Amino acid sequence: MPEPGSPRELRGLVPFEVAAMLALAVAPLPDAVPIAAPLFAVASVSRWIRGRTWGEVLGGGGFPAAVGAAAGLIALAIALVAGAPLVEALSGRTVEWSAFPIVRGSATQLVLVALIEIALAVAWELSLRGWIVERLRELSPGPPVLPIVVGAIADAIVTPGELGARIGAGLFGAGLGWMYVAGGGAVAPICARLAFGLGAVVLEALRLIG
Repeated sequence: MPEPGSPRELRGLVPFEVAAMLALAVAPLPDAVPIAAPLFAVASVSRWIRGRTWGEVLGGGGFPAAVGAAAGLIALAIALVAGAPLVEALSGRTVEWSAFPIVRGSATQLVLVALIEIALAVAWELSLRGWIVERLRELSPGPPVLPIVVGAIADAIVTPGELGARIGAGLFGAGLGWMYVAGGGAVAPICARLAFGLGAVVLEALRLIG
């Protein structure tokens, strides 16, 4: 992390970074283009301009990875058992889990979708934790509460879907932000998001959710 006042902070870049993220949140992207892709592109440009590399935020190891994966599976279980019924009760609408119906009954499609999920998980976490959370830590050294909260809010803003989905994304994002700070890098939150996403895909392939 650069020292406060370092040229690598480029504080004048912040308004453009914020505007870019908000623009992506409201942009009418084609259904085939997940928001994680352009978000990762913007994050990569921001880090490149400041002379930073993604390798700097990929700290961690086997233990943080295992903790992250376990946390992702627990979050998925909570979402299925408690989160979805609560959202359905409050909204009066059925929660639609089906994101990749093509995986049902097709091992080939399951592998393809799993690869897409892996790429998206890496892009999401490098963008939200390795860019937004880390950016705030650069600009305001101190307790990481503010970076974690802002990262969670960003998660909720850029997540497509209704209010329930955005709230869930924000809560999950807060946990991922804490893992990022505590684990010393993006490995733990990447593994958590991977476990959540791949777990949901496998359950869908087994026709246990839909």
